[in-house]
Amino acid sequence: MSLSQWATQSEVPMTLYTARDTQTIKETIEFLITEGQEITAQIQGLVTPYTSMIIKANCGGVHSKYGNRPHIVIGRLTPEDGNTSIKPGSQLLLKFLLSNSSCRFKAEYLGPRIDEPDSELVVSFPESIELPERRRRDRNRDEIPEFISVVLKPKEGAQKKKKYELAVLDYSNQGVGILVSEKDSELFEAVQEGDRLEDITLYASQTVVKVDGTVRHKSKKPGEAAEGCYVLGIQFDESLIDFRSP
Repeated sequence: MSLSQWATQSEVPMTLYTARDTQTIKETIEFLITEGQEITAQIQGLVTPYTSMIIKANCGGVHSKYGNRPHIVIGRLTPEDGNTSIKPGSQLLLKFLLSNSSCRFKAEYLGPRIDEPDSELVVSFPESIELPERRRRDRNRDEIPEFISVVLKPKEGAQKKKKYELAVLDYSNQGVGILVSEKDSELFEAVQEGDRLEDITLYASQTVVKVDGTVRHKSKKPGEAAEGCYVLGIQFDESLIDFRSP
């Protein structure tokens, strides 16, 4: 069953695209952990929606009760009856809001945490995340590509020889919001508001675009999770209506 078929009747139909690249999925999950973002969990076969939040993520390679299989840990479901209704193997539809847009992904319930069986639940790591098609804020209504990642290469400092591949949080024809994970925190520290960035490479499913721009906003996203996330807002020198390919 597709995620679209799981949509409740109260939802407004929308066009979705699917993000499948590992980096975008991982950094989106990290962002939800850091922000303490509420998620809604719908158990296949049940009508009642339950609420929870993502507490931590194992992206694979770290041995646990579930082997090396990637998984995420979520808090107990509310209302409480969801924790007795859910069984190992249950299919879940998990929904959340990102930049005021509805997002969702499918997961399988693996079981309770072995060390804290009465407090947290373990579900499979998503293979994809479905996001609503962004509305283009283009005053001329010309379409621009659906960007999912960006590569930056700072011109100054020790980072100038390093390329950073980052996930796109939001964008318009005038600029882009970029998610920076903890592992790339030196980039966040290296760039300042007002800094010029050249040869910013934007990647869409069938298009690669190069632009120049200026850092207009940077913010650190504190949270209880060990790994923090950061956001960079970059304004382009020219509208993406006139984008050029590298």
